[in-house]
Amino acid sequence: MTTPQPRSGHCLLTITDDGFIDGTEMLVFSFLRHNPWFAGRILVLVGGALCDASRARLRALAPVEFIAPGADLDARVASLTQAIPALKRAGPRFASLEAFGLVEFERVVYIDSDAFVTGDLSPLFLDERPLLASPDGSRYDELLGDAGAARESNRQRYGVALSACFNSGVLSIGGDCLQRTVRDALVASIEPGFWQGVETVGWTDQLILNRHFAGQATLLDGRWNYMPILEAKIRRAHRLHCFDARIVHRAGRCKPWETPPDDLFEQAPGLAKFYELWQQLRALLPGAADAASDTTRETRGMQSVMRPRTEPEPTP
Repeated sequence: MTTPQPRSGHCLLTITDDGFIDGTEMLVFSFLRHNPWFAGRILVLVGGALCDASRARLRALAPVEFIAPGADLDARVASLTQAIPALKRAGPRFASLEAFGLVEFERVVYIDSDAFVTGDLSPLFLDERPLLASPDGSRYDELLGDAGAARESNRQRYGVALSACFNSGVLSIGGDCLQRTVRDALVASIEPGFWQGVETVGWTDQLILNRHFAGQATLLDGRWNYMPILEAKIRRAHRLHCFDARIVHRAGRCKPWETPPDDLFEQAPGLAKFYELWQQLRALLPGAADAASDTTRETRGMQSVMRPRTEPEPTP
C-alpha cells in the first residue's frame, strides 16, 4: 500500500464537552495511531463546558486546537431550543455545521466524538468529491428493498420524504461545499419553521444537512461509518463485517465509556465486542501503562484482528 503524502491542508474536526471527553480522547488517539502520515491540524469544537483538565488530556495526545461555534450559530440554537424545548439537550450537535466554513483547509473530515478509528482514513482526505458520507438507517432500508419504510421514516424525522439520506456522524468536505456561504446557509436553517412537519424531533444537524444537500452527497459504504446499531443492515447491504470497519461509530445510547445497563448485552449481544474493543484500546492510552499485562496482550491481539481488509469479503 502506498503511504499517503502528508498535506498541511487537511483538518480533522470533532465536537466535545466534559461529558464526551472520554470519547474525544479515544477518537484522537485511535486516529493518530492508525494514520501516522497525517500532517494536518486537529480542531475540536467546544459544544459545552470543557474544563482545563479535559483540554489537557487532548493536548497530551497532539497539538489540538479548540474553537468555538460562531455567535450567530449559538444565537439561532438558543432561539430554536426556546421554541422547541425537546431540542435543548441536542443543541450542541448543530456545531458540526461549522465544518463547512473552515475555508482555510482544502479538506475537512468531521467525525463525531462517540466514534473511534480502526484503520487508514486517507481516502476520506484525498478524495476530491465535494461531500462524502455514509448511509443513515433509512438509506439501508432502501438498499435492502424497503423504499416505502425509508420514505415514511424520512418524512417523520426530516419533514420531507427524502431518499438516499446520510448519517452526519462522519463527513468529508471539500471543493464547492467548503465555503463560508454554504456554512451561512446551513446556519440560517436553524429556525423553528424548518421543523414544520417533523414528527420525530432530535435529528438536528442531520436534518439540515440532508435537506440542504438532498441528492448531492456521495454515499460511501458502511466501513467509513460502521454503526453497531445498524450492523445487521450494513452486513446485508454492503457485505461488510466489523473487521472491515475503518471508523466504528457508537451512535445511540449507552456510550462505551459509560457503565452499560445490566441487561444491555442480552438485549443487543452484538454490542459486546465493540465495548470490549473500546476498553482494550483504552488500555493503550498514554498514562494507562499500569494496565494489567493480560489486558495489554489481549489488546494487541484484538488490534491485529481489527486491521481492516482492503476489499469487502462475502458475508456467509
